[in-house]
Amino acid sequence: MSKSQAASAKVGWWNPGWSWKVWAMVVFLLVPTLGFALWVLAEAGGQTKVDPALVGLAGGNADGPVTAITGTEHTIYHASGALPEAKAHRVDGRDTLVWFTNARCEECEREIFTHTVMKDFRDHFVFMEKDMGREPAAKRLGVNDAPTFVWLDAEGNELGRFGAVADEAALRAEVEKFLASR
Repeated sequence: MSKSQAASAKVGWWNPGWSWKVWAMVVFLLVPTLGFALWVLAEAGGQTKVDPALVGLAGGNADGPVTAITGTEHTIYHASGALPEAKAHRVDGRDTLVWFTNARCEECEREIFTHTVMKDFRDHFVFMEKDMGREPAAKRLGVNDAPTFVWLDAEGNELGRFGAVADEAALRAEVEKFLASR
């Protein structure tokens, strides 16, 4: 076997005969790319799950159908009904408490007990969870952060608002404070 044949025999997919400079460039480009890919996989983490029991509970609270929207941090039980406004007020005259959330809101997922608590107040007002990105009223009302709770009267006028709640007792206290003022 000649010298050139021996040299070409050593070259293969595992040893393409690259110099150390070429290997350094490959490593320099490959390591950050792999690192970024691993970071994306770690952050993506999958989708939240839909709880069929909460779909029914949220629908009862909203006095109508809901659409479950899964996300990376929170499943939104988005009420399909329209929020009250001046040109389309609630015929029954009831107030509405709107819980503005989004699918990336970890705090919203910790407050998922909200639907269970609101079941106890169905006789007093309507409760709707709304996805901030899908609900035009969020912009009209100036809602920029999730979670945000906004009280609306039957004509859609804002009566008050509050942010995140620590637990069921804190949420009940906010609701009872509002009801006592009406």
